[in-house]
Amino acid sequence: MSDRLIRLSFKNALLLICVVYTLLTVISSGLGLIQGQITDTHSHIVMRFVVTSLGIGSILLFNLFPKWPTTAIYALHYAVTMGGILVLVWISGFLTELHPNAYRDIFFNFTVVYILIAAVLIGIGQYKKRREEKRMA
Repeated sequence: MSDRLIRLSFKNALLLICVVYTLLTVISSGLGLIQGQITDTHSHIVMRFVVTSLGIGSILLFNLFPKWPTTAIYALHYAVTMGGILVLVWISGFLTELHPNAYRDIFFNFTVVYILIAAVLIGIGQYKKRREEKRMA
């Protein structure tokens, strides 16, 4: 088994979706309140959940390419997930009016969160690998 694989059970995926969604919502709401925005639309809240679910759920891609270099797997995962999210934004444009900067905003917001989560996952993977190497020695 490669140390780059991210094994995520359905239960853990649901838990991770809930935690990330809650953190993103609290941070977004806090920033909105600081900027004087006292309301958020229901469609925006639901879209945040869908984007979070897509991002976390797509982690299964990691298991399809276990022998690829870590950077290639992360790049592929990011590209596929970002592509899916941009398609989702495009489709939502048929259902509701998009902000003029909707594509730019989702690109930057998702990229920042992706980098943070990827850094944590890489750090955990390296920690587990070092711990296993010490245990084997």
